[in-house]
Amino acid sequence: MEEHNLNEKQNKISLTDRCVIYAVSAMILIFVTAFFVSDKKTFSENENRTLAKVPQVSFENIKSGAFTSGIETYIADHFPMRDGFLSLMTEAERCSGRKEINNVYIADDGSLVEVYKTPSNTQKQIAQFTKLSENVESARCMLMMVPTAVEVYSDRLPENAQYDHLQQKTIDHIYGSVPSSLETIDVSSRLKELSDNPKSERLYYRTDHHWTTFGAFAGYEAFCDAAGIKEVPLSDYEKEVVSKSFKGTVYSKLNDPYFGEDEIISYKHPDWKLTVTYEDTGEISDTPYNSEYLSQKDQYSYFLNNIHPFVTITNDAVDGGAIALVKDSYANSMIPFLLQNYHTVYVFDTRYYKGGPSKFINEHKDISDVLILYNMNTIDNDTGIGGIF
Repeated sequence: MEEHNLNEKQNKISLTDRCVIYAVSAMILIFVTAFFVSDKKTFSENENRTLAKVPQVSFENIKSGAFTSGIETYIADHFPMRDGFLSLMTEAERCSGRKEINNVYIADDGSLVEVYKTPSNTQKQIAQFTKLSENVESARCMLMMVPTAVEVYSDRLPENAQYDHLQQKTIDHIYGSVPSSLETIDVSSRLKELSDNPKSERLYYRTDHHWTTFGAFAGYEAFCDAAGIKEVPLSDYEKEVVSKSFKGTVYSKLNDPYFGEDEIISYKHPDWKLTVTYEDTGEISDTPYNSEYLSQKDQYSYFLNNIHPFVTITNDAVDGGAIALVKDSYANSMIPFLLQNYHTVYVFDTRYYKGGPSKFINEHKDISDVLILYNMNTIDNDTGIGGIF
């Protein structure tokens, strides 16, 4: 009798196990089918980045492991209902008390701060910055490397972050390695001074890797101090909150509504008489802002109308002077403050501008100053560095 009951129990367990196996197998089949039949997007609006393509099959790629790695990235990028699963995973990890999720620190004040990893392309950056300064014949060349929230707000990081100020050490190494003809701008001290002031506005967005417009003004202050020009005070500008629903690139790595939204603040000078020309599209505007982006996911593109290889901005309210900026997107929210100091601002994004800025700069004798401006968070993977010469 006991043996019969034991066999019956084992049969019941076996039936349960089979049901679980069938259910899991069915789910896997559904997801595999959905993966293959679903349309594959090339761009993620939520993450504001290009999604991975199917890796090329070659002997070298297979031998090096690049093919396997590429397949894993491709599957991860195109996984069905990826954003929904990311939200659930983030919520579960956050509720468990984790303070680092998907290479993002959850700071003590609720900010989302990207982990900063040891850079590998610093020497290339030094070489390209040096090349540009040597190629420019008469204009003064200046370099501003901007630390990000992980450096400036390091005191707000969770205890287990163990951040050792690697960004600032890297900035110091770059500044100590470029030639003396390339003047360096210490923006770190100004940002840290403001971060220590409890009455200061936020310097970085809570959900994005960029500095806020107030942080950009701090960069403008540091530039004016180094360049020996008179800054126009922030009180001279008309302040406007243009968005209260900004969810930035760092938010997209977690995709959890718990972390809330940011404000975007715009500053406009009442004396502006601007002509903003986007050379690639032929668009002409009277403002460095494009409000159409405020209704989209990528709201930071409000500043300077997203990405363009070359932009010319003139301000007829200013008598003369010209500056050339070789930059990443951090400069986009600082450029409006330069418009009261220069009649013309030339803006180069070397990810897309071909031919090297130095040739243009040497041909335009009105350019007295050249500013190279990059942030430390993204520069190591910035494809435009090779175009700086």
